[in-house]
Amino acid sequence: MFSIRRFLFASLVLGVLFVGALVTLAVYDQAHHEVEELFDAQLAQKGRILSLWLPFSDAPTDPLVLSDTVRGHKYERYVAVQHFSAQGDLLITSPSMAETALMRPPFTPGLSVQQLGDHAWHVFAQPLPGGGWLMVGEREEVRQELARNAALALVLPWLLGIPFLILAVVVALRRGLRPLQSLTGAIASRDDSNLQPLDEGANVAELQPLVDALNRLFLRVEQGLLREQRFTADAAHELRTLLTVLKLHASNARDLPDEQERRASLTALLSGVDRATHMVAQLLALARIDPQVDQGGEPVAVLPVLRDVLAQLMPQARERGMDLVLEADEAQGVCVRIPGESQAMLYRNLVENAIRYAPEGSDVQVRASVAPGAVHISVVDAGPGISPALAERVCQRFYRGEQAAGDGAGLGLSIVQRIIERAGGTLAFRAREGDRAAAVVVSLPTM
Repeated sequence: MFSIRRFLFASLVLGVLFVGALVTLAVYDQAHHEVEELFDAQLAQKGRILSLWLPFSDAPTDPLVLSDTVRGHKYERYVAVQHFSAQGDLLITSPSMAETALMRPPFTPGLSVQQLGDHAWHVFAQPLPGGGWLMVGEREEVRQELARNAALALVLPWLLGIPFLILAVVVALRRGLRPLQSLTGAIASRDDSNLQPLDEGANVAELQPLVDALNRLFLRVEQGLLREQRFTADAAHELRTLLTVLKLHASNARDLPDEQERRASLTALLSGVDRATHMVAQLLALARIDPQVDQGGEPVAVLPVLRDVLAQLMPQARERGMDLVLEADEAQGVCVRIPGESQAMLYRNLVENAIRYAPEGSDVQVRASVAPGAVHISVVDAGPGISPALAERVCQRFYRGEQAAGDGAGLGLSIVQRIIERAGGTLAFRAREGDRAAAVVVSLPTM
C-alpha cells in the first residue's frame, strides 16, 4: 500500500544523499585542484627566493650536502633543493637527494614533473645569473596526501552533517504529518450518527480543503438521512392508512351478506389496490430521481418527449371526455440536460394532475415557448389551479389537498419539483383569475 510518509522520507533522504554526493565530489575536486595550484605556487616562490641567496660563481665540483643534524619535520625528506653549475654539475643538494639529481641536462626552466625511479617529483627550475641552475622539488605522494587532507577538511563537516540532516528530515516529517494523524484519529473515533463538522486540521492550509470537503459531505449525508427519515415516516404513515382501508374493505367483502354491498366493497378494495400500486410506483420514481438527473448529462430534445407523453396519456384523457393539445412549434430542436426518462416523469405528472382535476369535457393545453437560455413549458387547464397560499404545500410529499381525486399518492408534484431543482430550473403555479386559465409553468435551462 502506498505510504506518503515512506515516499517523502525516501525521496528526501535519497535527494539529500544524491545532492550531498555531488556537492562532496565537486568540493573535493575543486579543493584538491586549488591545493595543487597553491603547492605549485609555493614551490616556484621558494625557488625564486632561494635564488637570491646563492653566489653567482660556481662552487667546487663535489656537491655540498646540506646538514641534517638539527631535528626537522617528517615530511622534510620529500622536499629537496639542488644547485647546479652552468656545466650541469651538482653543487648543493638536500640530504634526501644526495645521490639523485632532480633534473638531467638540458635543464628546462619553470614547473615540470620528473619521474625519478619509482617516484614522481614536482620540480621548479630557476636559471641563475652566473649560468647556474637552482631547483626546488616536492615528491608527488606527500603532495597528494596533503591535498587530500586539505580537501577532506573542507568536505568532512558536510559528510558528518548528513546523518543529522536525515534525522532532521525524519523529525520534520513526523511533525508535519501530525495534523493528518490527528484528523484521521478524529474521523476514526466518530460513530455512525456523528455528522457534525470537523474542527481538526481546519487551521492547516494543506488540510483545509480536505476538511471543507469532508464537512460538505457530512452535511449532504445528514440532509440525505433527514430526507430519508422524513420520507420513510411519511411513506409508512400513508401505507399504513391505505392498508387499514384495504383491510376494512376486505373484511366487509367477506362478512357482508348483501351481494350488492359485497361488490361495492370489492370495487373499493380494487380501487385501493390501484392506489397502493400507484403509490409504490411513485415512491420508486422518487428514489430514482437523484442519480438520474444531472446537469452534466447529455442533452435531450424536449419536443419528442412531450409528444410521447401526451400520446401515452391520451386514453386517460378520453375517458374523461378531454382532449390534449400541444403547442410547441417554437421548441423545435430545443434540448435540455435532463435524461429522457426523467423528462417524461416530469411532464407526465403535470399533465396527469391537469387531467385529474380539470372539469370533464375540457381540454388540457401544453405549450412550449423559448426564451434566451431557457424553455418554458406550460400546462394549462380549465380547473381552479393552485393558489399562491398552497404553492409551497402542494410540493410536499404525500400532500393531496382538499380536492384530492382518484388514486393519487400526493407524490407527483414532489417528484416534479425535485427533477426541476436538480436541473437548475423553476416551477411556478398560476391560479384561475377571471378569463385567465390556471396553469403550471416549468422553466428549464437550454443547451
